[in-house]
Amino acid sequence: MTDIDPYRPPEADIRLPDADGGERGLFGLPAIALASALGSVFAGTVLIALNYAAQKQRGTAWAVVLLLGPVLTMVVLSGLYVGSRRFGIEPMPLLLLALVTQPLAMTGLAAMLQGPAIAQRIRAGGPMASNVLALVIAVALLPALVLFIAPLAMVLVGVMATLLGY
Repeated sequence: MTDIDPYRPPEADIRLPDADGGERGLFGLPAIALASALGSVFAGTVLIALNYAAQKQRGTAWAVVLLLGPVLTMVVLSGLYVGSRRFGIEPMPLLLLALVTQPLAMTGLAAMLQGPAIAQRIRAGGPMASNVLALVIAVALLPALVLFIAPLAMVLVGVMATLLGY
């Protein structure tokens, strides 16, 4: 017989996200740009929030994902809609402009908020999260963008149009 007691609880601290206590990888600036290009500003802010969570700043992570992400995304979507209606810009050039500016803006925001932490992690040889994972997260967030955030942006545009008398 062995000395293993099948009824004894495990000795590992199972409350930690990583049972071995290792660091989770941070998403680099290219990963945030890729997610923002494919999944809009919302996906970029989710990756920024995941970086904060990996740095054990959970409160900041929740604030970014629940406040900053949806608000920035609604502002961008509202701006696209108003730009196409108010200024008579065709949707396709406006969409192409958004595809270029969203990754640039989110990369700049990520560099401002987390650039030193990302650079320090790279210099120290710490783990970095995969760009493929960033791509998967961006694709997985598209339904939330279409079902929740885009309709809220249209409601915001309607309220603003009513208030401004358009």
